[in-house]
Parts: sequence; C-alpha cells; structure tokens
Amino acid sequence: MDETMKVGIFINNFSLLNKITRKIKNSEFNLKHLKSIPKYDHEIDIIVTDKILEDCMTPYTIPDDLDILKLKIRSTYYNKHNLTLGIDPGGICGLAVLSKKHVLFCKEYDNIEQMAKIVKSIDREIGIDQIKIGIGSPPHRNMIEQTLNMFEEKIIFVDERQSGSGSHIEAAIRIASRFGNGKKPNEYKPKDGEIAWIQKQSRRLSKGLITVDKETANKILIGKLSMEEAIDYYTGKLIKKPQSN
Repeated sequence: MDETMKVGIFINNFSLLNKITRKIKNSEFNLKHLKSIPKYDHEIDIIVTDKILEDCMTPYTIPDDLDILKLKIRSTYYNKHNLTLGIDPGGICGLAVLSKKHVLFCKEYDNIEQMAKIVKSIDREIGIDQIKIGIGSPPHRNMIEQTLNMFEEKIIFVDERQSGSGSHIEAAIRIASRFGNGKKPNEYKPKDGEIAWIQKQSRRLSKGLITVDKETANKILIGKLSMEEAIDYYTGKLIKKPQSN
C-alpha cells in the first residue's frame, strides 16, 4: 500500500497479541500497543481489537482469520467492502482482491484448497461481490470452480489470454479489473498427462495413502468432483472395516 497506517492493538490476550503482531509487522503498519481507547481519532488510524468497542471514534476491526488480517485492516481503513476477486488459474494460482481498482490484497497459492479457505474467510468477514476467474489452464480452472461452487452466482469468467506476460499476481489483478461474462467456457477433454498429474496430486495430498483412478481424475478435471471429495471417498473405503457376520 502507498501510506503507513498507525495501527493500535487493543488486546489483553497475550498469545493473540503476539500472533497478530507477527502477522502484520511490516513497513506498511506502524504498530502501537494500547492500554485504553484513544480520546482523539487522529492519534491512531485504526484499532485491532478482540471485542466490540463502545463510543469509539476510531475505526476498528475484530480479526478472525489472521491470514486475511492485513486485508481486513485495509478494507476498514479505506472503507472498501463488497470486494472483487481475481484468480489466475494454474499450478501456481494468483489471487488479487480489489475494490474499484484499488488493490487491497494479492498472493500466490500452490494449493487450491488453501486459496479457497482464504476466499471463504474474505466473504465471511468482509463480503465478496464478484469472483472473476481466468479461462486459461482448464484443469485448474475447473478445480477452482468446483472448490468455490458455493459462490456459483458470483463467479464470472474472464478471457485473460493475449493480455501480456507477467507474474501470477499481475495476471490476477488484470483479471479482476476486466469485464467478463457468466458463461462457462466450453468443456474440454482432459489429456493423459493432465490425468496423470491429478493422480500424482492425489498421492501428494493424501501423503501417499491413495491414488485416484483415471475415471475419478477425469471427473476432477472437468469439475464434476473436487479433489477433497475424491480423497475423502477413497480414504473412507480404505479404512472401512469389513462387517462381521
């Protein structure tokens, strides 16, 4: 972000205080531990606290998922809500969070489930207006769509191809900034290499416990099944005990 914020930490829980301080300690935030609520709002730009503050003139936020605390501070400070998310699909996914072209958060993820957890936290704690997904990398795009199926009405697809090179984050910012449409791209037939990659991923995510078959891998790639559902199903079959007569 462009300016340094004076952030007051008004929390008595020492363990939570330490976790929050470690999460947001950087040049963007000038942290100050508070023993009481400031009388004048110019002393502190925003307060991070663990309780509702009565008669507080300074904007404040109550954190839940600390992985989005920086975003929550920015959205409160700049009064930005109903956010637009841009996702660049791929082996490494780029995620960007914007509000009227104001970039509030961006990060790369190599785990779609972890990125989905962040998206759910953003919606729960702040609010999401649109989720724009690039149409490149069909297998990853379909897995992202399946993992975020609870946001079906908010998902918009954006053709980010021929938009220039750059990092996954830069691509995600471009995707979030562009107009798209609600139409799902045409179905595709997964290639043998893509199916093999999904099987390899299932072994990695299950820590070598299972390998999904080709039919299941195909369903994951076309968005009919999530990786998490497939692993849960296979794991359940593996540990299920035979019924005694």
